[in-house]
Amino acid sequence: MRRALVILLVAALLANFSEGIYTPLYAAYVEHIGGGLAAAGTSWSMNLIVYGILALVLSRAGAKYKHKVGMLITGYLLSALATALFAFVTVPITLYFVQGLRGFSWALLAPVWDSFYSLFVDRRHATVDWGYYEGGWSIANGLGAAFGGILITVMSFSSLFLLSASLNLLAAVLVFVHRREFEF
Repeated sequence: MRRALVILLVAALLANFSEGIYTPLYAAYVEHIGGGLAAAGTSWSMNLIVYGILALVLSRAGAKYKHKVGMLITGYLLSALATALFAFVTVPITLYFVQGLRGFSWALLAPVWDSFYSLFVDRRHATVDWGYYEGGWSIANGLGAAFGGILITVMSFSSLFLLSASLNLLAAVLVFVHRREFEF
């Protein structure tokens, strides 16, 4: 497996573990800050809708952008910021802004990540290379969910979000340190 693929996989697994830490607890978190299930659902939908719309727009811009690895790093950094901001949210209405920022971050990084991964996949082992991502994504997210479920019994939501943010920050640092792997 190519070194660039390993770097992409590790960064993605860090981000997926990070998201798994709080995703299953999100509705409880929204209730904790005074919202209800409707606020949990609509704020989460903000993330997905912003992500969907901006992925369409930014992927076109990214196709012309020379320094795509910068988009990837910026996406991970913004994801870390958005996740950290959850720790400071005190009223449900601000979740819409934070989830919009999360959607923007993933719109920046996901199409670039996918294109890099596709470029570095060995055609003879494409199914296996993609299997590493698909299986790894599910395992990392699942382990993160278990980890977050256990940690919430001894930590605050804010601590979980800051831990999660630090893993996204670590993914950004990993890609930044190895950014030359993605120049061609």
